[in-house]
Amino acid sequence: MQHDEVFLQWTNKKKPTWDTNHCQNLQTVFPNANNTAPLINEPTDDVKNQMLLGNDHQVMAWLLANGFQQSFDCIYIDPPYLSDTQYYAQVKIETENGTQQVKQPVFHDSGYRHRSAYLQNLYQTIAMAKELLSAQGSLFVHLDWHSSHYIKIIMDEVFGARRFINEIVWCYGGGSGARRHFHRKHDVILWYSRGEDYIFNPQHRPYSPGTLQRGLTKVKGDRYKLDSRGALLQDWWVDIPKILSPTAENNWKFPTQKPVELLERIIKTSTLENSLVGDFYAGSGTTAEACENLGRRWVISDNQVYSIQTSLHRLVRNNSRPFIIGNLQSPPGAKGQLSVETRIEPQLWGCDLTVVLQSYQPNDIRQSSLSWIDFWELGWVKDGAFFSTVQVLPRKRGQSIPVSLTVRIDEGQWEDLMVQAWDIQGGPVMVPVKSVNT
Repeated sequence: MQHDEVFLQWTNKKKPTWDTNHCQNLQTVFPNANNTAPLINEPTDDVKNQMLLGNDHQVMAWLLANGFQQSFDCIYIDPPYLSDTQYYAQVKIETENGTQQVKQPVFHDSGYRHRSAYLQNLYQTIAMAKELLSAQGSLFVHLDWHSSHYIKIIMDEVFGARRFINEIVWCYGGGSGARRHFHRKHDVILWYSRGEDYIFNPQHRPYSPGTLQRGLTKVKGDRYKLDSRGALLQDWWVDIPKILSPTAENNWKFPTQKPVELLERIIKTSTLENSLVGDFYAGSGTTAEACENLGRRWVISDNQVYSIQTSLHRLVRNNSRPFIIGNLQSPPGAKGQLSVETRIEPQLWGCDLTVVLQSYQPNDIRQSSLSWIDFWELGWVKDGAFFSTVQVLPRKRGQSIPVSLTVRIDEGQWEDLMVQAWDIQGGPVMVPVKSVNT
């Protein structure tokens, strides 16, 4: 008996194809925030995690051409939703004249006017993600009511309808101005596996107070006992709130940021301790932080410099394992002019090197102010790549940043040092440490 096949059709639909790309190593980061320990150029052989600047197709094509085929046990993507919205990041910074709100464009979701291009793009993404998945791997696609119905049919085509596992409904609260319909307060996460024997680690939720009070024995008899881990989790999740408070410690002021608890649950469900996890719409870097918390290896990417910068800042603050930042598109240009002062004092062992930021002037701002610096780093340039070994962070993003750092180094080692500062609007500027007063 021949089964009918159901496909989604759109204008100019074509089968996915891809070419190889070149990836330039921009920097290797050894998280060491605000530390005055000796500055050491550490080896890079064991750096396994990667953060890549490039769109999802560029990055996945490069991964497929460089030994990552069938390597990922979990891929999570949070692509645009057809929402027809311009998304901004908004950060308050402390300046000499008081607090200033900085509004940074992040990306534009073009909406239904470009629906065919949107569907073709995600068709390609889903097909490439399948090639990257291991035999036991899973793909999670995070969407909402705008497009989830389209993408589920595409995923049926690429993976086969039998590889569908769950439609997870993530419910959350928050205000809404809706007056002509019920408030839309849930997202949909479509879960498909590459093969039949996929990784699944059941998750649990706390029992309700009523269940704890009466137990199971009154209903099912003495043979049944409450599981100490809780009740098995269903496919609707109401216990993970959205990040709504602008003053929340974990709010990175990124417009599409998801709670780290949400990603931790997905990763716990679908991976093992040695698993590799991918996210090719990385946003604020939530997936990487979740992997760090759980000890998983990761590759994340985004095509926006501001996303890479936010993820870098976040992972350094989280004291993550070392990671590489690579680039598959036009390198980010310098954002402004940075001036530093350095001095060196000989000690019994080595020298104390002090670096002081003197001034910073963004290219598009007339006034010079260090308040425009998100964070800064100290390290070496080797073979065209920056090795970041100390990072100087504010207590919280947007607040005043320490402008000086003292490190102990070997005599003469300062000659190859560089300072790299990141503008709060997204982008780095680098200057050499070359003016030393003895």
